[in-house]
Amino acid sequence: MSETRVLRDGTPAEVRQGNALRLPGEGRNTPRFRFPRMRRPLPLLVLWVLAVLLALTAVPTQHAHAVNGSTSPCALQGWGTTVNEGQNTDYTQFLNPLGIKNVGVVYVDFPDVAGAGDVADYYNLLAPAADWVWNASYGKTGLSMRPMVNRWVRMPTASNSYGTSSPTYQQHTRYVTDALRAAADAGADLARYDLFYIVSTAHSQVSGSHTWYWTPTQPIVIKGTTVRWAVTFGTDMWHWGYKVAAHETAHVFGAPDLYAFSGDQHRYVGGWDVMGHVAGAAPQYFGWLSWKFGWTGDDQVVCVWQNRTQNTATLNGVEYVGGTKLLAVKTGTTTAYVAEARRKAHNDSGACSSGVVIYKVDTSVASGQGPIRVVPNPDAAVPPPGCGTLDMATWQPGQTFYDRAADVQFTVRSADAHNSTVNAVKW
Repeated sequence: MSETRVLRDGTPAEVRQGNALRLPGEGRNTPRFRFPRMRRPLPLLVLWVLAVLLALTAVPTQHAHAVNGSTSPCALQGWGTTVNEGQNTDYTQFLNPLGIKNVGVVYVDFPDVAGAGDVADYYNLLAPAADWVWNASYGKTGLSMRPMVNRWVRMPTASNSYGTSSPTYQQHTRYVTDALRAAADAGADLARYDLFYIVSTAHSQVSGSHTWYWTPTQPIVIKGTTVRWAVTFGTDMWHWGYKVAAHETAHVFGAPDLYAFSGDQHRYVGGWDVMGHVAGAAPQYFGWLSWKFGWTGDDQVVCVWQNRTQNTATLNGVEYVGGTKLLAVKTGTTTAYVAEARRKAHNDSGACSSGVVIYKVDTSVASGQGPIRVVPNPDAAVPPPGCGTLDMATWQPGQTFYDRAADVQFTVRSADAHNSTVNAVKW
């Protein structure tokens, strides 16, 4: 029996389902998380000099065609049917992020590798991802994780038969099918779940963690239930910890990888965003992804999209609830520059620097090829041990970034502990 209490504003207060993780932060020994109130924005400082004011016209956010409900001109279309940074996410292919998602957890071992240790240790390693995602989504997405069978379930073939770190789609599909069929044979009701976490025993040959998406033309159907989404956790979960679940689950929601698939893996975004570096110092999802997921609304995005226009926004740190989150300048059909405020708080408490992060979005760029690229700041401080150049790439009051080719300029006007006031110009 499950029970979900909902507050008057529609926010789930808690979820109880047997051994399900309680949300938000309602473990017996875990204090309830309370979101900080948005700080009042600072008043604007001096305006542009008269010559600039004569050349430019400040305009409010304009409206264009809807993209998944958004009417902002900066809500860019994605290209292709795979994960991307566009806002036109197909929620038959991907899982809609909003609301409570029932996650069935199954623990698998193999004829060649018996289950190692107590399955509760595996659950406890991944469980903090639920609170992490809850906080990252401002309480709009919950992962109600529940073991489907609270013991090891034996797979039919050896662990090396499913591929190791990089299985093919066919190998991965067979792995998901065998695991969930074994769970169903052991008494699990697959119909109760939106998403499945398949956890491999330690020391198996299944080393990598991966996301599996269904193919409508060739679905997995087990005892009458169609399986649409699953995450398979390999032995690398013991290296990455619970944030590997935050990373892989975002793929289920339609997010691409922000690290590079070859060469310097962190040359695009450094340690910003868990989709870039799972163990990065500032893993909070970029505000752009929060907008794609519906966690940030159009009313929290200031968009500059016409030539010879400007706008100024006081940006509240993406780690906090409420306020304006993004100042975006559209530069093409699939491209935009974006500024957001980042602070050393909550999911980003270990960030290497605070300030304004400026990045370029290109929704036509494939996962792993740099669909988001952080703009380096040549005047940033020297990185301390454990931090990289891009980790320090925050922009401070008095600093200006100008892209001559795109004719886009951002100037940071002022900042306090929670907000940064930024002006954007599209020449």
